[in-house]
Amino acid sequence: MAKITKISTQKRAGRYNLELDGRFAFGISENVLAKFGLMKGRELSKEEVERIKEANLVDQGLQIALNYLGPALHTAKQVRDRLKSKDIKEEVIDQVIEYLQSQLLLNDATYAKAYVNTKQLFSPKGPRAIAMDLKKAGVKDDLIEDALLEYPEEAQLEVATKMAEKIARTHKRDSTRIRQQKTAQALAQKGFSFDIATAAINQIDIASDEEDEKANALKEAEKAARRQRTGTAKDRYYKVKSKLYTKGFPSDVIDWALAELDFGEEI
Repeated sequence: MAKITKISTQKRAGRYNLELDGRFAFGISENVLAKFGLMKGRELSKEEVERIKEANLVDQGLQIALNYLGPALHTAKQVRDRLKSKDIKEEVIDQVIEYLQSQLLLNDATYAKAYVNTKQLFSPKGPRAIAMDLKKAGVKDDLIEDALLEYPEEAQLEVATKMAEKIARTHKRDSTRIRQQKTAQALAQKGFSFDIATAAINQIDIASDEEDEKANALKEAEKAARRQRTGTAKDRYYKVKSKLYTKGFPSDVIDWALAELDFGEEI
């Protein structure tokens, strides 16, 4: 048996030093002190000392986890990874996770639903991208499926349409067809299905008016012509024409733009 000869406070709030038989034994938290009812003069068996030490390790891990959970929700995997980074033992981590889950402080289903709802409002994403994020966070497939029920197709279309408008504006110098392609690709990268991306594009006026389409084609034609400094006029003409086709401009606009250029001789 070992007798508690002194309990003194540490500089860190809520932490205490425990002396057994006149010698420093180990530090403990206030929670553990209260849980075991420790006080000066009490005698402890070896088994009790080990239980106190184990409880103190669990309490330390719990405090790290609670501090991590304070600002935002996290998954069990994220909390586990956080504790591992702090060199907390695996068996201690298991106890911390179990306790947090029993107190409903850690719930992957709640996290998944909150994440889905957040991604509809802030930094919007499509369901595929959200599912990938949740999977990386350690959420099980069935919980992901349940959470995505919070993101029906009507909501997906609303979010995708707003994104399509912004994306299309950034490509206003491209041809209508290229703007459509780039917008669709961007929506797909954000995790929306082909059907939702197509419906979103159809909801907005993505087509350039005739004057803008001609102005964009002429700029591309002039740029391509400047790069074609060798070869006959005919060769340069057809290279520029080919370039405009790859840029998605319609034939009549291409013919108009080429007619505006001077290739130096008759074609």
